[in-house]
Amino acid sequence: MGDEPPSPASEMPQSGVIRPDLDRIERILERLQVASIRDTRGRLATRWQCYSLFFTFDGDGEVYAARTIYDRFFTVDDKPALRAVLDEWNRDTVGLKVYTATDDDGTVIIVSEATTHIGGGVTSEQFAATTTAWLNAAGSFHLWLGPRLSLAGLPGDPV
Repeated sequence: MGDEPPSPASEMPQSGVIRPDLDRIERILERLQVASIRDTRGRLATRWQCYSLFFTFDGDGEVYAARTIYDRFFTVDDKPALRAVLDEWNRDTVGLKVYTATDDDGTVIIVSEATTHIGGGVTSEQFAATTTAWLNAAGSFHLWLGPRLSLAGLPGDPV
């Protein structure tokens, strides 16, 4: 036994293991019949009626991420009640985490995020299942959110 901990065998690709890219996500979305575009920041985006979901690779392709921006806008004064609603989701679910972000003009928005480390590669099946699960989670959160906002006295309808 040496002094160094064992390192993952990411240098030795295994059979069936891929290094995914945006083209692969596009193919998955096409199979799911989900329209997508590439934005100017190099992200692959899908647009839904009340939110936009962006797929990215961060950290030199080591991390696969999906971030959703919801078409609901709040004031800074709404943040305490909004955080209480989002905390409920974060406590009760795994995978997709939600938080607030504040624009320079003081507008508060809701963002959801899911990430997974793919530095050692993944199988095509794992990657497709993860992408599909994240699409479903973004929609599930949207459906969950409206009634919770109303109960908290916040605007429940997207703009």
